[in-house]
Amino acid sequence: MRVLLVITDAPWYEPTGYAAAWVSALEAEGAVVDRLAELPASWAAGGPPAPDLVVGHVLVEEVAAFAPTLQAVSALECAGARLLNPVRTLLASADKLVTAAVWAGAGLPQPATADLATVDRWPDPGRPMVLKPAFCDGARHIGLVRSLEEARAVERTWREDEAAGGERRGAALLQEWVEEPTCVRLFATPTSTSLAYEKGRRPGELVTSGTVYPRVHEPSPELAALARDMVASLGGGLLGVDVLVARDGRLLALEANAPFGFDVTDPAQGRWVARAALAAATVDAPAAVGTRAPTTTTGPAVGTRAPAAATAPAAVRG
Repeated sequence: MRVLLVITDAPWYEPTGYAAAWVSALEAEGAVVDRLAELPASWAAGGPPAPDLVVGHVLVEEVAAFAPTLQAVSALECAGARLLNPVRTLLASADKLVTAAVWAGAGLPQPATADLATVDRWPDPGRPMVLKPAFCDGARHIGLVRSLEEARAVERTWREDEAAGGERRGAALLQEWVEEPTCVRLFATPTSTSLAYEKGRRPGELVTSGTVYPRVHEPSPELAALARDMVASLGGGLLGVDVLVARDGRLLALEANAPFGFDVTDPAQGRWVARAALAAATVDAPAAVGTRAPTTTTGPAVGTRAPAAATAPAAVRG
């Protein structure tokens, strides 16, 4: 099987090792892997190639800026190539506001979330909320805030940094704070899930760290089903999804990552990811999760005005 891996070769990203990890894992399963970082000028005359599968490792900031990697996978999809993650999946998973809207429509449980711009009173008096940007991965710029004034002050620093050429954050999201949860990463398709990888997090800290996992186990049927539904509702493919397991046992969809980093020190993880990717080239994509009655959480309702429509991301880096 011939696989085209579309991934940036920018000097700031190459040292992460994810490109080499993808190539190694796919080749170990017998695939022939070609690598591409941008749309070649020759395609304008001769058209895109016809690989068996395109793995588009398109970063959030590249989606937001319609960067060369996204241009290439868009051309390949229009030409009929089989994409591991369709363009719609890349777009929807890159913007956390869009992701939340899609999951709400599918009835998936998630922390209550709203665009800060639509909120005019504090949703949960006496308790903090999580403030996070709609763009950005790696838990960047996420923190707890205790009032609308504090949240808007933090957002102002984001906009000032953006105006100075810094990383663009997209909408400022205010989200229910789930205290001391277990955060679980699963790699999933609409029909299969990997082992459950619990992320490391020190007591009292809000975000997790790293892609090496202190506890690995078989997911419960409920956890595996939620992971599959998270992927299917976003258009299918193979995503790295994060699920919060609250102390009261609730399972909450937190995040989906189309470009995900897997643990390059764990050969079993690489094998699972590569086999799931190659299997995607041989089966029809299942239907997305149907619209279900929304699943409520025990967290606060966020916002008091009609929420703004989810929008496509703006450019992300100056």
